[in-house]
Amino acid sequence: MVELERQNTYPVNNTTLIAPCGIYCGVCKTYLRKKNKCRGCRADTDDIPVTRARCKIKKCVNLKNNNGFCGEVCVLFPCADIKRLDARYRKKYNTDIYANLHYLYKNGPAAFLKKEKKKHKCLSCGGVVCIHTGECFECGNAGARA
Repeated sequence: MVELERQNTYPVNNTTLIAPCGIYCGVCKTYLRKKNKCRGCRADTDDIPVTRARCKIKKCVNLKNNNGFCGEVCVLFPCADIKRLDARYRKKYNTDIYANLHYLYKNGPAAFLKKEKKKHKCLSCGGVVCIHTGECFECGNAGARA
């Protein structure tokens, strides 16, 4: 029974949870939280968090009406917004946006999701370790990722 709950918490096959910038929304704290939960960067809902509403990358005209990823669909890649995001995610969250986008381009979304699941799996309980806090949303352990 616990395994089914974890699968619901970690939607590994939902490629709509891969943001255009190459971040997997399934490990974001706004997606994982219980209240005012974000549906992901590609969700078409009106109840979006402020961070997604203000996201310049999400609103980029080169991505409008396109399900692609930055670098794949944009001739301006890497733009200033991607460079800033990459610098912040490298420094704060040990995540390389360029490497994510390259992996997506080379291997496809399904392989990317599989890699992210392994990367953000809690070593203690098998739950999801948040990219932003480094804590498992199931057991609360900090730094317990693979």
